[in-house]
Parts: sequence; C-alpha cells; structure tokens
Amino acid sequence: MEKQKKNRRVLLTQLDDDDNESTTSANGLARSAQNEVITTKAEDSTKNVKFKNSSPKPRIEAEAEVAGSAGDESVSTLHVARGRTDSVSDDSGDEIVDDSDYDTDLDIDGNKWVYPERYDHDLTGKRRYLNECKKLGVHPISYFLDHMQDQRLKLKNHGIGPQAMIALTAPLQVNTTIEHLDLEGNGIRGEGTIHLCRVLRENVFITELNISENGIENEGAEAVCQLLMYNKTIEKLNLAGNGISDGAAQNFYTLLTKRNSTLRYLNLSHNQFEDEGARWFKDALMENEVLEHLDLSWNHFQKRGCVLLAEGLKENVGLKEFSISMNGLELEGGKALGEAIKSNRTLLRLYAANCRLSPTSAVYLANGLMSNDNLNMLDVSENCIIADGAWAMLSGIEKNEASNLMLLNLGSTHVEVRFKKLQEKLRELKGLEVIHGGVLYDYKIEAVTLTPLELFKRDPYTKLRDWVGKSGYRLVDMLRRFDKNQNMTISIEEFWNGIMSCNIPITERQFELLIERMDRDGNGEIDFSELLEEDREHTLALREVNRWIETEKQNEVKQIKEKIFQALK
Repeated sequence: MEKQKKNRRVLLTQLDDDDNESTTSANGLARSAQNEVITTKAEDSTKNVKFKNSSPKPRIEAEAEVAGSAGDESVSTLHVARGRTDSVSDDSGDEIVDDSDYDTDLDIDGNKWVYPERYDHDLTGKRRYLNECKKLGVHPISYFLDHMQDQRLKLKNHGIGPQAMIALTAPLQVNTTIEHLDLEGNGIRGEGTIHLCRVLRENVFITELNISENGIENEGAEAVCQLLMYNKTIEKLNLAGNGISDGAAQNFYTLLTKRNSTLRYLNLSHNQFEDEGARWFKDALMENEVLEHLDLSWNHFQKRGCVLLAEGLKENVGLKEFSISMNGLELEGGKALGEAIKSNRTLLRLYAANCRLSPTSAVYLANGLMSNDNLNMLDVSENCIIADGAWAMLSGIEKNEASNLMLLNLGSTHVEVRFKKLQEKLRELKGLEVIHGGVLYDYKIEAVTLTPLELFKRDPYTKLRDWVGKSGYRLVDMLRRFDKNQNMTISIEEFWNGIMSCNIPITERQFELLIERMDRDGNGEIDFSELLEEDREHTLALREVNRWIETEKQNEVKQIKEKIFQALK
C-alpha cells in the first residue's frame, strides 16, 4: 500500500512540474494517473473514495491530497479532467475538491479519434463539395466556392449539367445561409433535378428556387412537385422554359390542392402545356386559395384551353397576378376572360398580351371592367382590338365609378381623338394611365396632300395585291392560306396574323381601314365574295389612277410645248 501511495506522489510531482509541456505528454500522464487510481481502488477496500460526473473542462490538471496520521490511512485522491472531473469527500462528508478548480484546454475526447466524421464542423459544405467533385470527376465551380455563403446565390448559365449538379447538392445538406437559389440555364435535366430535390426535401432555409431553362421536362417536374409536398419552406418557384407538357399537369394539380400550403409564386411560362393540361389547372385555380402569382404565358393553350383557364380564374379567391399572354384566347376566350374579370375579387394584375383578341373580345373585356373594383393593371397589348375595341374598354372603365384600374396597356394599338380626350379626363379623375400607339388623326391630314398615284401605292389593298402577285398566288389561294379553319372565311384575327406571318408591309392603322372597307356586312369575317368585291373596286381605282397618269403626261407635254413656244418668241 505504501508503495502505491509513493508512486502516486511521484506521478503528481511530475504533473505539477510538467504543466506547461505539450498536450500529448499531459494526456499520457493523465491516462497513467487514471489507471493508477483504478488500481488503488481495487486493492484498497478500506478507503472510501467518491467520484461524481461533471461536464468536460478545457484544461488538464492533476492534484492529490494525502490526509491523516501514521496509524490512520487517509483518503488520497487524484483528479484528472478528461471528459470527467471528480469531486472527493472525506469520511465526515465535507467536500475536499471543487470541480470548478479543474479546467483544462488539453481535453481530448477519444471518440474524436475513432469517429471523426461525427465531429465534422464543415458548416459551409465546402469540403464536402470538393470531395464529391473529386469522386465524380467534375471540375469545381469557383464562383460557387466563392459565394456559397451568400444569402442569394446566383449560378445562372454555368453549364453545370446533371453530374456536376450531384456534386453541388452535397454542400446544400449542411449549408444554412442560402435562402434564394438561382440555377437558371444550366442543363441539369431531370436527373440533376431529382438529386437536387432529394437534398432540398429536408432543407428549411431556401425560400426561393429558380431552375428555369434547364430542360427538366416532365421527369424533373414530377420530382419538384414531390419535393414541395414535403418541403414547407419554399415560397417561390420558377420552372419556365423546361419543356414541361400535359403529362405533368396532374402533378401540379395535386401539389396546389392537396399537400402544399406555402407556395406563393409559380412560373410555368414558356412550356408546352396544351388544352388537356388546362383542365387540371382549371381545377387547381378553383380549389387553391394560397397561390398569389401564376404565370402560364407562352404555352400552347388554344381557345378551348383558354376558356377553361378563365373559368378557373373566375372562381379563384387567392391569385393577385395572372399571366396568360401568348396563348390563343380569340373570341371565346376573350368572352370567358371578361366574365372572370367581372366575378373575380382578388386579382390585381392581369396579362393577356398577344392573345388574338378582336374588337368584339375587347367589348367583352369592357363589360367585365364595368363591374370590377379591384383590378389595377390590365395588359392587352399586341392584340387586334383596333381603335374601336380600345374605345369600348376605356368607356367601360369610365362607367365604373369604383374602378381601381391604374394602368391599361394597349401596346401599339392606335386610338382615336375621342379616346385621347376621355383618357385625359380619367387621368385627372382616377389617375388612370394608358399606353397606346398614338392618335389616328395624322393619317387623314397627310392624305390631303398626296397625289392619286401616291395614295394608290399606299393603299393597304395595293400592298396586299402586290404580295399576291409576287407570290404567284390567286386571291382564293391567299384566302385558303389565311383561313386556318378551312371554312372559306377568315376572321379579323386570322387576316391580321396572316399579314404578319407573310411580312406584308401594312401598318395596324392601314389594316383597320382595310377591314372597314372589306367587311361589308360587319360580321367580323371576310368571305370570298367580299374579297372579290374589294378586288373589283381596286381594279376600278387602278383605272382611275392610269387616267390621271395619262392626263398628267398630256399636261406635262403641253407645258413643255408652251415653254418651247415662249422660248422661240
């Protein structure tokens, strides 16, 4: 027993003298001391030594205290703070050692040596990313490494691809700073999207996700919808330009009606949805009350699909902004959209540019505007509503005393003088601003100063007739080309679209004048008989121009003769 006590005293003396030695040396001595204490406890059954647990301390310190007389063996204690500190009491119960006195900065948890991955403090994910790039054989993106701690991370057009996307998802598992992730135009395809969605399922930091122009198609769209059924953090999603078609429309319906209650913004523009997909979106619009922004512009919806979307919008109670631009509304869709404007009480901004809306469609929209008191922006630019349709819409706004419309965008549509006067009146009364293509009075003033030949050349039907002749067509051939329904009549929309597609140099105002002349029965369509009648009048006008030319030539010859006669006198 005396030998063991002596060994402990020697050990304590060594620890005190070597307190400033290296961490490895201190730890070795501490382990030896612990082993010695354990041996002493086993051999000396007469001693009462208590050990109690406490939290780890930042530095190692050993101390022993020997108490008692020669005939009375006392308690000797050794404290080594290595993941544990000990408090020792004597026989009377008085505490001899205080844990707070034993702090160490040489503490080494043995688990760190055995399980280093559990103590990985790579909070940025940088090391994970580099390791994954090496494993997959892809080059790390330097911009990502430099900006992976940005709150808004923009990785537009970096050519990431599916494989590099797998590597990029590794740091997203631990990154806590990125809130807006922009991956536009990187060609990650469906494969890369699937890996991204697996990682983001448990992510609670990213609120805005942009994976537009990546060609994810239906496979990737389905993965995104599955992601958002579990992820309740993402509020803004951009999937524009990904080749998504009707096959994924049901997934979006399920997402918007059954599982997700946090998505506020959804951009599905520039995809390939058609009329069948419109059925699912109609039901989604009727049931969803959370989504505030939906962009379905530049898809393949025709009038049947557009009618369905308008019917869904009519019953919707959540959307604040809706875009259906560059889809085929036409007359039926315009009528349904007018009904939606009349009934909807939450929509603030509506985009319906380039939707083949006619002047009659504009009248339906005007009826809706007479009853709507919440819409503050309407975009119907680049439609064939001409001056009459523009006037109808502005008149509808005037009749609605509760109208809150602040901006009406008519694009390049020309307006009449009366429209301009009413616009100025409404600007003063309601602050309404209107974008249009200019007032129409300039054309008629210019016509007074032109010669019959110049007027004939500028006549829109002359330009149309010249194009027919140069193309080797007959009038009936032109009619068939413009007639998409093959019913031997062309609507105003079909006529205008045909002129635009053939690059015939006719302005919008000239087209309006042409329609006024050709649509003799006022039904909004041009049939073959009306086309022939206009052609006959054009032939008569050509004869009159030829007579004028002959007369001018004769007058010119006469004037020359008179000048010669005067010179000979």
